[in-house]
Amino acid sequence: MGAQTDLDASQLRWLSPLPLWTGILAGPVAWALDLCASFALVKCTASGQRELLLQLMSPAALALVIGGAAVSWLALMRTPAHLPTDGGDPLQRARFMAILGLMSNSLFALSIVASAIPRWVLDACQ
Repeated sequence: MGAQTDLDASQLRWLSPLPLWTGILAGPVAWALDLCASFALVKCTASGQRELLLQLMSPAALALVIGGAAVSWLALMRTPAHLPTDGGDPLQRARFMAILGLMSNSLFALSIVASAIPRWVLDACQ
């Protein structure tokens, strides 16, 4: 508990559940939105020759992932570096969740880029 009293209120705000869960869930939500919206837009883009709309889905999803990674990074920077990530203390749990958010966002950013490559290379109307 001594490490928690060393942090001021502005630092503890980043270690509350809302930013930590935002950092963890931004990647999967962005990937799911990208996948669902891309499937929904294929017919619309093929009939109207508006492929730009389909190709802008991946950068928008990547922006969401980058935002989630930034929230996780800010939370990680506000936890003491010497803390382990396997304890039951709230600061240790916050450090674990921040690291998990960074790793999850990097994995889902890679997934979004991998699923966007066929959209950028192939014609949606075929």
